[in-house]
Amino acid sequence: MRAEITGPSTIGSPGRLTRRFKRGRLLAGSIGTTCLLLAGVWYVQPGGAESELAGIVERVVRGPFEHDVSERGELESSNNVLVRCEVQSRTAGTNGVKIIEIVPEGTNVKKGEFLIRFDDAALKSERTSQLINVGTAEATAAQSKNDLDAALIGRKEYEFGEFENEREKVTGEILVASQAVTHAEESVSHSRKLLRRGYIPKLAVQSDEFRLAKAESDLRAAKVRLNSLMEYTKPKKISELDAKVKTAEAKLKADEAKLVLENEKLRVLDEQIARCLVNAPVDGQVIYDHERDDWGGGEYHIKQGATVHEQRIVIRLPDPKQMQVIAKVAESRIDRIKVGMPAKIEIEGLPGMHLEGKVTRVNEYPAAEDWLSAGAKEYATTIQVVGQQQGLRPGMTAHVAIRVETIPDALQVPIQAVAERGGRHYCLRKSDSRFEPREVAVGSTNEKFLIVRSGLEAGDEVLLNPRARLDAYDLKSLPVATVGEPILQHASLQKDSTSARGVGGAGL
Repeated sequence: MRAEITGPSTIGSPGRLTRRFKRGRLLAGSIGTTCLLLAGVWYVQPGGAESELAGIVERVVRGPFEHDVSERGELESSNNVLVRCEVQSRTAGTNGVKIIEIVPEGTNVKKGEFLIRFDDAALKSERTSQLINVGTAEATAAQSKNDLDAALIGRKEYEFGEFENEREKVTGEILVASQAVTHAEESVSHSRKLLRRGYIPKLAVQSDEFRLAKAESDLRAAKVRLNSLMEYTKPKKISELDAKVKTAEAKLKADEAKLVLENEKLRVLDEQIARCLVNAPVDGQVIYDHERDDWGGGEYHIKQGATVHEQRIVIRLPDPKQMQVIAKVAESRIDRIKVGMPAKIEIEGLPGMHLEGKVTRVNEYPAAEDWLSAGAKEYATTIQVVGQQQGLRPGMTAHVAIRVETIPDALQVPIQAVAERGGRHYCLRKSDSRFEPREVAVGSTNEKFLIVRSGLEAGDEVLLNPRARLDAYDLKSLPVATVGEPILQHASLQKDSTSARGVGGAGL
C-alpha cells in the first residue's frame, strides 16, 4: 500500500496524483474487506481453521489419579509442657508481675534447672506485715480461750459452790425456824394449863403465843427463800452464766477463724514467693510464647523486664519427638478432609526434607476470624508428623498436601481442555485434519487433571482452551454423554473458563 501511494509522487500532475491515490485507497479497502469475510467463513465452517490444527493439543491418558489438598501451616509439638506465670500482681495500678530474669530462648534445659525469676519485692514486704497480723490474731485467740475457760469455771463455781452453799444456809434456817415453832407451841400449851390453874397471869400466855407466831412467820419466810432459790434464782444465774459461756465460745471461734485466715494469707504469700522462682519441670528447649496483636499487627515479646499477667503462658517446653502441623483449610474444601488421611509435609526452613503425616483432627467449628481473613471461614486441621526427624522446631512454616482421593486407573485430561456450556462439558478432539466437539462426562478433579468418565478414549488428542472455538459448532445436536453411574457435576467447572482454576482449581 505504501509503495502504491508513494511511488507515483514523482510523475504526473497534482490532480492526477490525487485521483490515483483515491482509486488505490478504495481498491485496497475492497480487497481487505473481502479477505476478512473469506477468513471469517473459513474459520467458522469445519475444515477451515481446524484444517491447520492451530493450537496446543494434549493427549488423553489413563493412569493413577491423585488429588491433594495443599495448605500452609505451622509446626508445633503435640506434647507441650506449658510454663505459666502463677504469681499474682501485688503492685497497685498494674495487672501483672515483672520478669526479673529469664533463660535465653532456644536454651536446652534439664529438669530442675532455672527458667524464670519474677519480681518478689512486693510479696516479701506484704509477708512482713502479714507476720504481724498473724501474731495479733494469735494473741486475741489466746485471750478468748482464757475468757471461755473463766466462763466455764464461773458456771461450775455457782452451780456446785455458791448455789449449794445458799441452799444449805436456807435449809438450816428452815430447821431452826421449825425447831423454834415446836418450842413455841409447847410453851403456849404449858402456859395455857398454868393459866387455867391460876398460876400465871394471862399476859404470860399472850407472850408465849406471840413467840409462836414469830417462829411460824420465820419458818414460812425460810421456806419462801428456799423456793425462790430453787425456782428463780438458780435458773436465772445459770442462764446468765451459760450466756457468758456461749459468748466466749463464739468469740473464740471467730478469733480462731481469723487466725486461720491470717495463717492462710501467710501461706499463700509464702507460696507466691516460692513461685517467683520457676525451674524446668521437664527436659526441653525453651520457646518463648510471644503474643501477636491481631488488630495492631505487632507482637508482645517475652523478655527480661516485661510484665506478664497471672496464668499467662511464658515458656513452652515442646517434645521434639511428637510434632504436628496446624493448618487452616478453607470452608469450600473442608468437607473433603477426613481423619486418618495421609499427607506429605515439607518444611520451609529445611529444604529437601519430606515428612509423612496423618490427619488426626478436623475442627467442627471455624477458627476465629482476624482482619486478614476478610470474612472467609477456615477450619483448623491437625496433621501429625509420623516418625522422628532432627531439626524440627515449633513455629516453622510447613506445607502440607493431604491426599483426599486416589484412583489407581482413571482416564484423565488436563483441566484446561474441558469447557462448560449450559451445564454440559465439552472437549475438542483432534480427528485427522480437524477438531470435532465431544461432550464428556466428568468426575473428580485436582489442580491439573480432570477424570473423564465417557466421551473420550485413551490416546485421543484434545485441544487446550477450547472455549474460543466451541461457538462454531452446533453443540445441541451432539449425543449426550452417559456412564454407568451418576455423573459428578463439579461446580468448579466454570462456564467459559480458560484457566486451570476456572476448570478444576476453584474447588481445590
